[in-house]
Amino acid sequence: MQLSFLGAAREVGRSGVLLETKKSKVLFDYGVKMSDEESPYPKYPLPVHGFIDAVLLSHAHLDHSGAIPNLFQAAEPRVLTPTATVPIMQLLLQDSIKIAKLKKQPIYTPSQLKRMLRNTDGISYGKEYFAAPDISVTARDAGHILGASSLEVNADGKKILYSGDFKLEETRLHKGAKPPRAVDALVVEATYGDRSHPPRKELENEFIGAIREVTENGGSVLLPCFAVGRTQEIITMLYAHKINAPVYMDGMSRKVSEIYMDFPELIRDYDEFYEAMKWANWIVSPAQRDEVFNEPSVVVSTAGMLSGGPAVRYIQDIANVDHSAVFFTGFQVPGTPGRRLLDEGKFEADDRQLNCSGLDIRHFDFSAHAGKEGLHKFIKAADPPVLFVNHGEEEQCEALRQWAEDELGCYSFAPKLGEKYKLEDYL
Repeated sequence: MQLSFLGAAREVGRSGVLLETKKSKVLFDYGVKMSDEESPYPKYPLPVHGFIDAVLLSHAHLDHSGAIPNLFQAAEPRVLTPTATVPIMQLLLQDSIKIAKLKKQPIYTPSQLKRMLRNTDGISYGKEYFAAPDISVTARDAGHILGASSLEVNADGKKILYSGDFKLEETRLHKGAKPPRAVDALVVEATYGDRSHPPRKELENEFIGAIREVTENGGSVLLPCFAVGRTQEIITMLYAHKINAPVYMDGMSRKVSEIYMDFPELIRDYDEFYEAMKWANWIVSPAQRDEVFNEPSVVVSTAGMLSGGPAVRYIQDIANVDHSAVFFTGFQVPGTPGRRLLDEGKFEADDRQLNCSGLDIRHFDFSAHAGKEGLHKFIKAADPPVLFVNHGEEEQCEALRQWAEDELGCYSFAPKLGEKYKLEDYL
């Protein structure tokens, strides 16, 4: 039995891990790494050679799902993923086609996406399914976004766990993942391999206090947010704290929020979430965007890294509103417009430099990933004889790998792109 690391090897993005037995092949995720200043094109995992039986998708985010349609150019593997992931994945992939067309980037065709969706099966948490005759899979709630899962595979008498993106702590929307049971091999994310997140309650109070300070001083706040998960979490938070200013929601997050409402059983406090969605003002026309800053307000809008979407329009408007702020609630990838605004206070729109010197620009670490302590707890619970650390920058992966080797004494690897490992060499 062999694991090949086709992506997310000492980097965040383009996840892809191939599991091969003597009889079958299954692929954990197959995503893209979003473009940066160095390249206008998304980066893909290494290609898969030969026939594969199935793709096991942990969740809908494009760094995990965005390259799957490319597999359907000449084949039709099954795609198994939690049921709630399917409509979110479809929405994100359809949007990718639109964006690629505007940018004139090579990407998969609508036909490939249709073939993929035709071969996609939604699965339930906690139930065993066969991805191939000799490979079964069970999805566990990962607490990351709606439909996110850690994938437990049984093959050749061994149990392999692919963590996907996960969070153990409870949030406004999710109950948090449960620590796993012992496995033979673990592939674990390392996004925050050597970093801790601030205590959630303290961070939430600091965030709400900062928003109140701005709006009570006559300013407005722009919150560029990821459409899936973060927008819904932030609006529920604003509702719970009864922010005394109009709260607006714009962008793809509107459609995502409607999908979230279809899965009440997966929301920690559905009644609070539903009331928050009714309370927020949904922007549905361009004319509404002209009015949001006529009074102190809070605008929650995609895109989370200011790489597109209505947030780009809003930042041009809010730059002219006195005492206003832009608060980021998610990680800003180096090279993105959001990261540049956060680091340098600069933003370019329509080939001109915006003067953002009057804006209060801050970052609040509302991560949906496990921090260092959560990763340690997860790995200890899995107690793997062999550990593979991926989905993290090189420094994060190496820190987590070294900790596991020192603390647990297991075989511990931070694979490089393209590296292959025969599990029988370590088990």
